[in-house]
Amino acid sequence: RFFGFIPTSPTWPGIVADLLAAGYLFNQCTWLVASGPSQVELVVIDWFRRWIGYPEEAGGLFTSGGSAASVDAFVAAREAAGHPERATVYMSDQSHSALPRAAVIVGVHRDHIRKIPSDSGFRLDMEALSRAVAADRAAGLHPIAVCANAGTSSTGSIDPLEELADFCEAEDLWLHVDAAYGGFAVVTERGRELLRGLERADSVGLDAHKWFFQPYEAGCLLVKDRETLSDAFHMPHDILQDTVWGADHPNFADIGLQLSRSARALKVWMSVQTFGMDAFRRAVESGMELAARAHDYVDASPVLEPLSTPTLGIACFRVNPGGDLLDEAALEGVNRTVLAQMFWDDPAFMSSTMLQGTFALRMCIINHTTTWDDVRETLEAVERFGRKALSERGAPSG
Repeated sequence: RFFGFIPTSPTWPGIVADLLAAGYLFNQCTWLVASGPSQVELVVIDWFRRWIGYPEEAGGLFTSGGSAASVDAFVAAREAAGHPERATVYMSDQSHSALPRAAVIVGVHRDHIRKIPSDSGFRLDMEALSRAVAADRAAGLHPIAVCANAGTSSTGSIDPLEELADFCEAEDLWLHVDAAYGGFAVVTERGRELLRGLERADSVGLDAHKWFFQPYEAGCLLVKDRETLSDAFHMPHDILQDTVWGADHPNFADIGLQLSRSARALKVWMSVQTFGMDAFRRAVESGMELAARAHDYVDASPVLEPLSTPTLGIACFRVNPGGDLLDEAALEGVNRTVLAQMFWDDPAFMSSTMLQGTFALRMCIINHTTTWDDVRETLEAVERFGRKALSERGAPSG
């Protein structure tokens, strides 16, 4: 019943794999040093490539997480653009804080990071993006990249990927998709439809330690053209001259930030080999189904109000009995009281977010062991605490 943030719920083979990797102390920097783990990473990266629909010339590597993947992606985008002065990047106002942080790390000035407004469905507004890029070009800035969301942290919303791909191709901009949370929905039929256009991005960030049920750390960056990573990161070094064995024996240290690297792909490989892909598909589908049922429950409740429509596995709502007795500030106070009561009584763990200025309670249903009873009983607790908080303010409680 841990529904706060976007928690992992690791499989036991993943845990065993981490134990093995730590015990053998693989340093998966080069093929010469760690050919076995490197081959495993190649295999798993190729699984991911096929799942999202990338061509054979695509590639990538495992990272510590989506934040590190975003940094690597921005480095590749910057180098592909020729490392211009006054580089400017664009992202939704719903984007994770890791994206603007990554832009700053690679040298984009804070004043050149554009937060594009989102629509009522918390998706990036294409018209606003088009206006912003045109205005920046006219002002002498150099747009280099657009960052799309494939599952925002707050609501799980997915930006219009096909439209963004068309726009970036026309404007000669790098398209990076932050799919750290939602990307692995692509293993399901419904998820593939929701994520149509993902395969057209120049780069995609994934977190297997979110919706692919792995222990930390299991981030990943995929790029449509693997050469963009080696062009951005490869730096010859005398002490590593013995490790250059050619394209068939890649050195992952040459395509990303880290030289010393743990064997992160082993946990994914062992988990899939143990359970098979059907188990993972069912687990992802279950999260989406439970979020939809939670939304229906909230919609039917006399004291709860849905604040977003679930796209993936996140439901956002608040305590609100309707009417005009409580203003927005009072409603926020009620819901903060409810959240604090949830923390203290501990029937389940939830978190909150702000949705275009509105305080929202948030349930991320990502644990593969969660049942409808867990979700229902959590919502019943929210209703119970909500009625108490409303009565203390003299408001009707349904």
